[in-house]
Amino acid sequence: MKEKVFELLKNLLPKQAYFEVTTRKKFYGGEYLKIAFAVSAYCINDVRGQMVQVVSLMLDLDTLELHPQVYGGNGGQRIYRKPKMDDSKEKYLAMVGIKIPFRKPKQEEKFVLSAIERFANNWVKLLKENKDQLMYQDLIDYDEFFNSYS
Repeated sequence: MKEKVFELLKNLLPKQAYFEVTTRKKFYGGEYLKIAFAVSAYCINDVRGQMVQVVSLMLDLDTLELHPQVYGGNGGQRIYRKPKMDDSKEKYLAMVGIKIPFRKPKQEEKFVLSAIERFANNWVKLLKENKDQLMYQDLIDYDEFFNSYS
């Protein structure tokens, strides 16, 4: 399953995107896949795993249950943009999170792979839609990132 997810993301994500598909041990026995992808491998403030627009999923290898997962305070199913200063709800915020749509798939391989593909496509779509307001403009050239998308 790990190789299938890796190949899917390799062919789907922009060429400059960083992605990781690693096997991890569950606390109570068994294994799961950590599936994470970000705009680049650059670590913000030199904090390991804290990458630009990183999102992540967890796939339980025993049950094939897939869901968004936050690893060490990073990832999950949100991208971040600058707040709109004319909006009273956002005015005093440092950043605004935009949730990426995700629906748990049936616990069968083809449905799980399809859900990972949809999640990755939605991530890229939301990044494109919010390109001018995205956080970390000083660290990442988003135009170059999207130009590497095939």
